[in-house]
Amino acid sequence: MEKELLFREKEIKKVLLTVLFLNLFIASLKIGVGFNSHYISLVSSGIDSLFDSASNFLALISIYFAFKPADSGHNYGHYKFETLGSLAIGALILFSGVQFLLSLNIFEEKPLKEPIFGVFPFVSVLFSTGISFFISKYEKKKGHELSSSILNSDSTHTYGDFLIGLGVLLSLICSYFKIFWVDGFVGGAIGLYLFVLGIEILRNNLPELLDGSPMIEQELVKKVEEIEHIRDIHKFRARGNQNCLFIDFHLLLDEELSLKEAHKIGHDAEEMIKLLLEKYARKIDVTVHVEPYEENHLDD
Repeated sequence: MEKELLFREKEIKKVLLTVLFLNLFIASLKIGVGFNSHYISLVSSGIDSLFDSASNFLALISIYFAFKPADSGHNYGHYKFETLGSLAIGALILFSGVQFLLSLNIFEEKPLKEPIFGVFPFVSVLFSTGISFFISKYEKKKGHELSSSILNSDSTHTYGDFLIGLGVLLSLICSYFKIFWVDGFVGGAIGLYLFVLGIEILRNNLPELLDGSPMIEQELVKKVEEIEHIRDIHKFRARGNQNCLFIDFHLLLDEELSLKEAHKIGHDAEEMIKLLLEKYARKIDVTVHVEPYEENHLDD
């Protein structure tokens, strides 16, 4: 398990560092070309990529703390730092969307400076949009393989960057035909997208931080009752995420069993739960409370 965690940490860091440098590159490219050619949509897309870089940096810090082993101050480990990092990314994206929307006046018939259509802005957008598509697919693949909420959150955002790039391409084409309002409109759409995306990332990750219970099929849990001498399993509770899941429940056994027999059955139930729920998390910590069976002790 320790080797698996070290491998996972190393792989996530490698992905984040690769994406960080790519985002910094395309942010510099889009902002530089956007300011030079006076395209609001291109500058706003560059600012979005700059926030992506900041998000990658936050994620690296979060991963560093998340993979620290359990200690006397954190008996259950530090896995929630990854969730906290995802929330920080969501808050940063939300803030950038609000700030950008407040700075725009998309209903101006003509911009203060007329955009300058050219081959370089067009090629820059094509190139950066292609990189965003690659980053999104790469992070999504690695996020699924490594069960990483941070990589999954960031891949969703980066796919949005790809869609934004298509919108910027549209604004460039329209500017060639002297239709300038599209540029401001696309810039506003980017700000609105960032706002909605930030809300979505916060909504998906906040329950984990607040110990929300994952949706676990009750039919799987009830399979434990198939073990001989187990009369009922109740008060089942779970919290955690795909990386670390904490479970505890009460196990009602035949009252004539010895302590040694009850302990063995409790251990068998623990191992069975881990096996049944292995698709829910990489690490499962189970606590079993063994009690004698009584009719009035069953769940309602």
